Amino acid sequence: MIQKFDFLIIGSGIAGMSFALKVAHKGKVALICKTELEEANTYFAQGGVASVTNTLVDNFEKHIEDTMIAGDWLSDRAAVEKVVKEAPSQIKELISWGVDFDKNEKGEFDLHREGGHSEFRILHHKDNTGAEIQESLIEAVKQHPNITVFTNFFAVEIITQHHLGIIVTRYTPGIKCYGAYVLNEATGEVDTFLSKVTIMATGGCA
Repeated sequence: MIQKFDFLIIGSGIAGMSFALKVAHKGKVALICKTELEEANTYFAQGGVASVTNTLVDNFEKHIEDTMIAGDWLSDRAAVEKVVKEAPSQIKELISWGVDFDKNEKGEFDLHREGGHSEFRILHHKDNTGAEIQESLIEAVKQHPNITVFTNFFAVEIITQHHLGIIVTRYTPGIKCYGAYVLNEATGEVDTFLSKVTIMATGGCA
């Protein structure tokens, strides 16, 4: 079977689901999940999310410095700066998708201070922040009309020019991706997913 989408996302954890929600207004999205959406490591994260929120006492420079110190200055500073400076907008996006961070009696975020943080900047949901984020994203994904979730599907191979008879190596310039071959566990058949954009959101590799 051949299926065509604007976006093909392989991996349905928090990265895959959040990207799907970010681009779904631009076209049809296929989200490939090797089991069920509920089965992901995000669910077991108990801490919170660090972000500069109380600008009366906190700022990006402090957060960047804390992060570099905690990483014994081995962290890529450009990457740290990007993550820290984009955190507030990403928090707003999580909230727009239904994530409910705890607030105090004044209606302000109940910020905590943990680890190497010099200021209170940890947003959380009780002691199960990961579960709150995952469940909220799952609900948002399921409700979006442009996102189709394929559970119990396994990506087998990325489709590139080598499927057209062109020799492709890791050194080949201008490699193009046309989608992926994906195993449908229920039927045992390998389906062809063609897409304009293919995203690998499968976590780290050993």
